[in-house]
Amino acid sequence: MILTIGSLKGGCSKSTLTVNVAAELARLGKKVTVVDADPIASTTNWVADREERSPDLPAVIGVQKKGNLRATLLDLEASADFVIVDTGGYDSQELRTAATASDLLIVPMKASPLDLDTLPKFVKVVEGIMDFNAELEVRGLFTQASTHAMDKRLDESRDILSDYPEIPLFDTTIYQRSSYMDVMPVGRGVVEWSDSKAKAEIQVLVQEMINLG
Repeated sequence: MILTIGSLKGGCSKSTLTVNVAAELARLGKKVTVVDADPIASTTNWVADREERSPDLPAVIGVQKKGNLRATLLDLEASADFVIVDTGGYDSQELRTAATASDLLIVPMKASPLDLDTLPKFVKVVEGIMDFNAELEVRGLFTQASTHAMDKRLDESRDILSDYPEIPLFDTTIYQRSSYMDVMPVGRGVVEWSDSKAKAEIQVLVQEMINLG
């Protein structure tokens, strides 16, 4: 299964999702390859940190690749149960070509109305991709949601997204938790950490993804 994590916004947890989904799939005994197509290379750094600082944990293979990703992803799929692509926060050749080869396009969005201004443009990008990959599943995912009960931005964001049926939401929401930052420099996922709430979020999300496959 090929998963692309893409958005036209930076700072919405694309790399965080990539590594945490990879860690959970590896924990489940799956062969996982992550493809880092983001110039910032956070995912590549995480893979290196995992090999160096957490060698006891299930392996995740890392690949860096730019440009047209389609052929590379189809080749990698032959030797992996899951290939996960981390793209940059902008419209790019990497995003579009990866999605044409993907089974699932995950669209992370910060749970704030101010961060949803690129949705109309992204819908057009998705429509163009589906001209080449009509079987592509697309799912939106709210990230960095406030844990404060009085904060209404998540509800407001859901209302806005309801106007875009092209991007149905996962049932899961990823909340703002420090553990998502804490695990990055040691090459771990929150499923390998002590935060039970973050762990549950990722485990439920991954099950949703698997069910779509």
